[in-house]
Amino acid sequence: MFLCSDPISKVTWVRIMMFLCSDPISKVTLVLHEMRQKREEQKLNLGRLTHMINYHEQNLLQMRKSHDNAVQSRNDRGVQLLEREEEMCIFYEKVNVQEGLIRDGNIEMQALEEETRCLQMITKEEGRQTALSRKLVPCQRRLKGESTMLQIQLAECKERMLELEKALEDPGQENRARELEGNDPSPVELIQKIEQLEVGLAEREELLLEKDLVFEQVTRLSQRIRAKAENGKQDTLQLAKKVNELQGRIKESTRRMMAVVSELSMRQASAMTLQQELKERELFLDTCHRRLDQGLPPSEDLEQEWQHILRDEQRRQADQQEKDREERSQLPSGVYTTAEARPNAYIPLGDTLPLPKPYGALAPFKPSEPGTNIRHIRKPEPKPIEI
Repeated sequence: MFLCSDPISKVTWVRIMMFLCSDPISKVTLVLHEMRQKREEQKLNLGRLTHMINYHEQNLLQMRKSHDNAVQSRNDRGVQLLEREEEMCIFYEKVNVQEGLIRDGNIEMQALEEETRCLQMITKEEGRQTALSRKLVPCQRRLKGESTMLQIQLAECKERMLELEKALEDPGQENRARELEGNDPSPVELIQKIEQLEVGLAEREELLLEKDLVFEQVTRLSQRIRAKAENGKQDTLQLAKKVNELQGRIKESTRRMMAVVSELSMRQASAMTLQQELKERELFLDTCHRRLDQGLPPSEDLEQEWQHILRDEQRRQADQQEKDREERSQLPSGVYTTAEARPNAYIPLGDTLPLPKPYGALAPFKPSEPGTNIRHIRKPEPKPIEI
């Protein structure tokens, strides 16, 4: 069989080709074959590089899409933030209005409390005056009792005077007259004194009546103010409940707004990170394009990755060659051998077509591989031939 069709080791193939390449056509064929192999390898390398560039471009497109989505999300969050700010401004205005109403209500409540305090003072003063007037009532009753007693005594005195007058007019009694000591008031003076007592009693009764009227009026006004204060307390309680509810809503809206602001900050930070990564990837892609235009690898990392891929490919090829060699080393009897296959054909030099021909019985000698002791043997130096 022909040398090129046999899957033998590279070193053996090179040696056989050097042995056989004595014809210029065979040399050109060998060079052409090597160039084709290099071209195929370069095509493979170019395909791998193209695949890597397409892969990175797809990643770049995905990153751009992610960046666009992040920008759109950021814009949406910004719009939502503006809406929340408008709602917050509206809530702040409502709070200000409610605070103004509360302030006005507090002012009115203070005015009502001040008026109530004044009325309470007036009521206390009237109560004090009424109490004093009521304290004077026993004196009036006592005076009335004394006046009644005096009138009774006066009637008794009149009766006694009539009896004494009768006794005095009776000429049959001896001691019908007895002079009394002191001065007797005249009837005019007695009448004047009685009139004075009656005038004082009338004044006291009039003053007591006025006090009673004032007390009734103050009581009626205080009851009205008390009812108004109770109604004001109910309104204040309802207003306080509404204010507490509004404050709770404002706090809840503030917490939600803070959460939205935090989420927006996180999204903005993520968008800035993605944008920075996009710029780095674009710069990296431009650098790769420039290095490719200069005939250099795209980057050191890609070069290392490419070397790693080449090593993996070489390892797979070596494993496949080892597997093929084991398959070739298996004899028809099923026994494995490690002997290398020998060439049994050659390419004639004079033929126009390089077709292999079998050696037959005159096969060339194949030297064995140099051993490990060859390093101890010096290469012979050919001596010049003197003629």
